[in-house]
Amino acid sequence: MMTFPSLTVLTATATVLVVSVAVVTDVSRRRIPNVLTLPTVGVGLLIGFVTGGGWGMIAALMGAMFTPSVLMALRLGNRIGMGDVKLAAAVGSLVGPAVGALAMVLATVAGGFLAIAWMLRPGTAVSETLSPFLIGLPFLGRKYAAAQVGDESPATITIPYGVAIGIGSLLAVAIVGIG
Repeated sequence: MMTFPSLTVLTATATVLVVSVAVVTDVSRRRIPNVLTLPTVGVGLLIGFVTGGGWGMIAALMGAMFTPSVLMALRLGNRIGMGDVKLAAAVGSLVGPAVGALAMVLATVAGGFLAIAWMLRPGTAVSETLSPFLIGLPFLGRKYAAAQVGDESPATITIPYGVAIGIGSLLAVAIVGIG
């Protein structure tokens, strides 16, 4: 069984704050700003150095480099925004490579659930097709006249993936805990 290094209160709190702001900005503006992610990588390196010396800083640097590569590998070439990649680097610099990898695995699972929920929202072709099967589920079976989706093709629909990264990161912090 793989064991993860425990997180400090400082790294856990910083992770929660960063992903919370990133989720809000990604949902509202569909962007994760550099002014959030890039300084966070520096803060992660600084925290790593203060808490673990040179090896702590190296671990933070490895997390910043390894975590986005895990996210990109799990996404298997699907389109991903650079803000998402930089958010993954920020999270990795705070929590290290092992917890960062766990966060990205959980983010990929959360992203799948978000994609399914997005496809089942009222007014989409998928929800219209499946509505006879979803009658027993009031939140999925109803048709809302006000919810018209226009001419969105599945190829052009995007989901703010910062939400999935936020969910995965928060779950990883909760699973690993503070030691």
